[in-house]
Amino acid sequence: MDGDAERSKSGLDDPRAVDILTTEHWSLLSTRSVGYEEMFGRTTIFVAILSGIVIALALLAQATHFGRETLLIALLLMAVALFIGLTTFVRCVVINLEDARCVAGMTLLRRAYLQIVPELEPFLLAADPLAQAPRALAHGTHQRFGNLVKSLTTTSSVVATLNSVLAGSLASDGCALLHQTLLVVILAGAAVSIASALLHVSYAARFRERQRPMDTPR
Repeated sequence: MDGDAERSKSGLDDPRAVDILTTEHWSLLSTRSVGYEEMFGRTTIFVAILSGIVIALALLAQATHFGRETLLIALLLMAVALFIGLTTFVRCVVINLEDARCVAGMTLLRRAYLQIVPELEPFLLAADPLAQAPRALAHGTHQRFGNLVKSLTTTSSVVATLNSVLAGSLASDGCALLHQTLLVVILAGAAVSIASALLHVSYAARFRERQRPMDTPR
């Protein structure tokens, strides 16, 4: 009779529910870990390549006395670095969104845990997303001016900053090769850097909005 009673249970009352929820929870944790490792690995490679290019250009500039050859090689190397930086940024944005979905999924799992054992509510800090501060920089939250400064400390923002500096450097290099004045070189580099930064922010925001309908777990 006891066995029949156990088998008759359904939903969260089923004794298998906790095992299934726990397995899903660990699966989401593993997915987040893999995403972090990929993001940090890509960023490390990008920064290492950029550092090597800067050192190589410094040595080349000394050898050529900052001649036209230095500008040509710098144009090529910085273009390669910018390409790697752009692909790194795009992947970081995707990983951030995937991480946000994992966090949302684990929040749902915590709700299920609370339905099974309501007495656990005081011990689960992230069980209720409404308890978060309205200006908190949570994963996947909509960007606000209140958390703009905090968002600049993220990995994707660091990559975006480096990409913008590279884009501005490429513009300045191109103007120098065209024998423009120093003022034009500086203004071109600054303008392209600012435009690149705005484009990076716009891409991240638009990508987030396009994916928002997919955020609701099913």
